[in-house]
Amino acid sequence: MARNNIKVPFGYEPPTGKGTLKGTLWVYDSFEGYTEQELTRLLAFSDERKLARVIFYPLHEETLRRMVKGEHSPYYKRVQALEDMLEHADTDVDYTIESFENKRKKYTPADYAFRFLEEKYQGPFFLYVTEETANLLAGYESFETWIKKVRFFIDGGGGPLHPKLQEYATRWERV
Repeated sequence: MARNNIKVPFGYEPPTGKGTLKGTLWVYDSFEGYTEQELTRLLAFSDERKLARVIFYPLHEETLRRMVKGEHSPYYKRVQALEDMLEHADTDVDYTIESFENKRKKYTPADYAFRFLEEKYQGPFFLYVTEETANLLAGYESFETWIKKVRFFIDGGGGPLHPKLQEYATRWERV
């Protein structure tokens, strides 16, 4: 069995892994009524956790119509408002606004969206959702698969949680 010798420059020290950026944070939300304070808190959170990239995934109005009852502003208006807020935010966080739902222009199941994000971006993966969205996702059949693959960060304060979220309490945390 031959050894694979490698050459390194004098004084080379292998990276320790501490302090390096890791992971991708998916922000799965409608971004309707999103404020600059919420965005600032989210960007500070991702910077504090040293996440390599933040992916904003705005939901199309057809997806929202099936998930939540009520009227929603058009997709392009919500994306434009998010882009404006991100432009004014003073941050070093690497972010992307994912336009997958805009290309589809129809209902996109959460499972399909998560598979798309998983294939496109580098792991480990973290999901940042509101408490309402977390409760909706917990009601889906594919929730158990995704809670094992993706760590959830739930934004919101202490309302009632879906029983499946309580069952997997070690896989998510409140922020």
